[in-house]
Amino acid sequence: MTMKKIFMYALLCLFPCFVNAQDMRPNERHWKKNVEKIRVMSYNILNGFDWGKDLDREARLVEWVKAQDPEILGLQELCGFTQEKLSKLAARWGHPYAVIVKEDGYPVGITSKKPIDLKEKIAGKIGHGLLHVQTYGFDVLVTHLNPSNTVKRNEEAKMIVDYIKEHHLDHCLLMGDMNSHSPMDADYMEAHSYRLTAKYGGAGSPNLLDGEIDYSVISHYLSVPLIDLCRIFVAPDKRVSFPTPVLMGQSKHKDVRLKSSERLDYIFASPSVAKLVVDGFIFNEGETEYLSDHFPIAVDLILEHDAQK
Repeated sequence: MTMKKIFMYALLCLFPCFVNAQDMRPNERHWKKNVEKIRVMSYNILNGFDWGKDLDREARLVEWVKAQDPEILGLQELCGFTQEKLSKLAARWGHPYAVIVKEDGYPVGITSKKPIDLKEKIAGKIGHGLLHVQTYGFDVLVTHLNPSNTVKRNEEAKMIVDYIKEHHLDHCLLMGDMNSHSPMDADYMEAHSYRLTAKYGGAGSPNLLDGEIDYSVISHYLSVPLIDLCRIFVAPDKRVSFPTPVLMGQSKHKDVRLKSSERLDYIFASPSVAKLVVDGFIFNEGETEYLSDHFPIAVDLILEHDAQK
């Protein structure tokens, strides 16, 4: 075999690696011209990059988001952020529109490629806030529930459910760090994440229900009904969104870390929106292991536009 043929053979062998490393959405096709795929993502960014001091982690996270190219991005823990600062950050990953729920504590926010119509900002009653906007034709809600008390989380989840029902949000997405566990994950968690109850403080801990994991918070959402999108596409043993090994106290051995790992981050959708979803992801391997203490999650939706518009 000549050197030229050897070189060409090597390139062909490597080609699948290059393909897998790329986001192929721009090259995906549909038989209708008026159809597009959009990505909706949720990400807890860990104390707003240490209240703006960790510029290295911020830069690396921005580059990762740019590579994923989401159309809508819900954010939690925007510590130290103002509306102006969030708008500037969003512009770095190609989003000209952004809204933050408040400018103190641990705010939530949202950025988008298309205009955002602000509907409601609720701060002080629901965890770290509830933000309701409209973009891409959806009602989108971003929240972050109480991190330390399951009774309060239940109250907050009920308030969100009441808000969805009272405002007749029948075409909505709800996303964020719920600090809660899904009954859909219970069997796997009980068998594999058996160190969780100890991590939460054991019997008497306000984070537990009589010393056990409380699955009722997420059940409020499921009863609306809202559809837990990542559950459909991600296998039980891959449904981990916290913690990452960026935290110094976490083992770098994945099998050790899994014994106290959990899914706290969710994207829910009303049934009408869930029908549009074709994929779901929890990005819990590789580069995202060192961008935050939470892993980002995302779903892909297919939108069909009026051909006359």
